[in-house]
Amino acid sequence: MILDQELKSHFLNLYFLALSDTQIDSEELEMLFQLGQNRGIEREEIEKIILRPDSIKFTIPQDTLTKIEYLYDYVTMILADGRVDEHEELTLRKFCKKFGFEEQNIPAIMQYLIEEATKGTEKKLIIGQVKQAL
Repeated sequence: MILDQELKSHFLNLYFLALSDTQIDSEELEMLFQLGQNRGIEREEIEKIILRPDSIKFTIPQDTLTKIEYLYDYVTMILADGRVDEHEELTLRKFCKKFGFEEQNIPAIMQYLIEEATKGTEKKLIIGQVKQAL
């Protein structure tokens, strides 16, 4: 599968999110590869991305559904080790802001995504709910 710049940026962001608490747990690394596998991306492709971060330009998704999908992946990554570290939470907040969500809406978006990911809600159900709300 050929990865576009946006998807490469997404996987690099996932990796940086896992590192935001200054360590990457094996569960987080496995979650990174699992998220790639779910998209048909080979482990080797993800390894190339994280080994050459300077070759990736940060890219913001253009549509709301993709933004929510990416944020849900970020939350899934945060919860891979079973806890939400304050550094991970701050990083998630920064991504919400960079994705263009209004400051007053960010806590509710984060809470919703964390609650749903904790329950194990499938991403497609989250996307469906957001699509109905738009």
